[in-house]
Amino acid sequence: MIADLLNKKLLMELAGGRAFERGEDYFTDGHVAGLKENNGAITARVRGTYYYSVRLWAEEGELAGECNCPVGRDNVFCKHCVAVGLAWIDRRDQQGGASPEQTKRDVTDEEIRTHLMSQKKNNLVELLMEYAEWDAEFHDRLILATAQGSAKAPDLAAFRAAIDKVIRHRNFVDYGRMPEYARGIEAIVDSLRDMLKRGHAKVVRELAERALEQMESAMNHVDDSDGFMGGILVELQDLHLSACREAKPDPSELAKFLFQWEVSGDWEIFLGAAETYSDVLGKVGLTKYRKLADSKWAKVAPLAPGEKDPTHDGERWRITHMMEALAIQTNDMEALVDVKSRDLSAAFRFLEIAQIYQGAGNNRAAIEWAERGARAFPVHTDSRLRDFLIEEYHKQGRHDEAIAIAWTSFRERPGLDEYQDLHDIAVHANQWPQWRVKALLLLREYIAEKNKQPGMHQLGLGARADHSDLVEIYIWEGDVETAWTEAKNGGCYGDLWLRLAEARAKDNPEDAIAVYSEQLKPALQWAQQSAYEQAVQILHKIRQLMMRIGKQSEFVALVESIRTQYKARRNFIKLLDAQKWL
Repeated sequence: MIADLLNKKLLMELAGGRAFERGEDYFTDGHVAGLKENNGAITARVRGTYYYSVRLWAEEGELAGECNCPVGRDNVFCKHCVAVGLAWIDRRDQQGGASPEQTKRDVTDEEIRTHLMSQKKNNLVELLMEYAEWDAEFHDRLILATAQGSAKAPDLAAFRAAIDKVIRHRNFVDYGRMPEYARGIEAIVDSLRDMLKRGHAKVVRELAERALEQMESAMNHVDDSDGFMGGILVELQDLHLSACREAKPDPSELAKFLFQWEVSGDWEIFLGAAETYSDVLGKVGLTKYRKLADSKWAKVAPLAPGEKDPTHDGERWRITHMMEALAIQTNDMEALVDVKSRDLSAAFRFLEIAQIYQGAGNNRAAIEWAERGARAFPVHTDSRLRDFLIEEYHKQGRHDEAIAIAWTSFRERPGLDEYQDLHDIAVHANQWPQWRVKALLLLREYIAEKNKQPGMHQLGLGARADHSDLVEIYIWEGDVETAWTEAKNGGCYGDLWLRLAEARAKDNPEDAIAVYSEQLKPALQWAQQSAYEQAVQILHKIRQLMMRIGKQSEFVALVESIRTQYKARRNFIKLLDAQKWL
């Protein structure tokens, strides 16, 4: 029961001194409203910068709280939770010792409803107006309701002004204010939806466009980390589409409007309009839309391999997307390829065309386009393009060509991932033994060449070194002994040493102990908890091995030495002493 938990001391422990003081001020100044207890939970609203909703409850014998303020959304017991807790404690204390007849109780919502229904209309109006004077969000809702009208036509000018007032903001809307800001815009959406139900489709279309225009401008001046605006944009576009279906505007005029917004907008509003509005546009509207798109498309210059878009304004991407959508809508594969081939600036563009032909069952054309891409980008090309060619070559029994592509990738970046790819492809062609020898030889040559470069040198045990790739490869192949030899001869990075130690611990415990002991040094370089925990884990491994080979006294000496050397790090010493090794 929350009654058995809630007290001032607990509130201070959960919130901390500063937050408790702020919450106490909120409570004292009367900022807590609507305090209720229902089904074991306490709820209320707290007036701070905005109104915030708070809920307190008992969970597994502990007090839990939630608030929709920025701090509360990070699961922190905030000052608003403190204020509500103090308000409930105050009410409980006031009720102490009173008889059941004298004890206060919460008025239910149904009782409030019954009371309001009994009041005169003028009294209710005055009550609402009084409340609207200090609640700006509620005042805006009244403006929307008034502009929306009843059975008569909505007041268009008033509703436009209401939209501008709610969505426009002179200052940046930060994360904390976004929920309230979004609720105001959602109220606009609700009003438009209601107007549409009442048969005002033409007005809804115009107002939805007004709201979208204001939203597009506002998107650059809000912190929409939680994605409120994206959802509202979708709702407004859906409303606009529904309004157009009912109002049946001139298809040519609608096509022009949609095209202009789609090609110039920054937030993908009306993206894919030709498909989405196809039933509204009809043949006339789609013809107009295509004519506008073709005219714009004719001005788009082709991009050759490696060439950059000189504009960088996003308009090229939008008109390209529009032309692709038109081609897909008419099921014209060659038109789609023509659109795609206008931009061959990257290897992936060739792959996209190859995949179009592959999907149409034209594997010959698919391979030709993929090969064109490989020739246009012979060095460090897109791995997806190479993978596509390798798979298609295997299907046709052209295994040598598949291996040649994998070999090119390995030569460009010799390492475990590329080695594994080469292995899989060569095994498929029953040619792995000879390619393995060739790959390992190339990797050794690469290491030798790298060590000749200025500033390069062999690094010692525990440091990142040139033989790490070889060590990784031999571990992957299961040849731990050769991996160990490579690590000893050329060194490798820390995690690999630990993997080698794990692998050698059973048969070569002395080797493993030497590795673990060396890895203690970098683990203790950093004065942070995670490093301390890692050091203790390594010591656990050392202890197990030393106990196994009868070197308990040496382990005790090691721990004593470490304890003396790092005695200034109290958190580490506390963690070390908790192991009770001494």
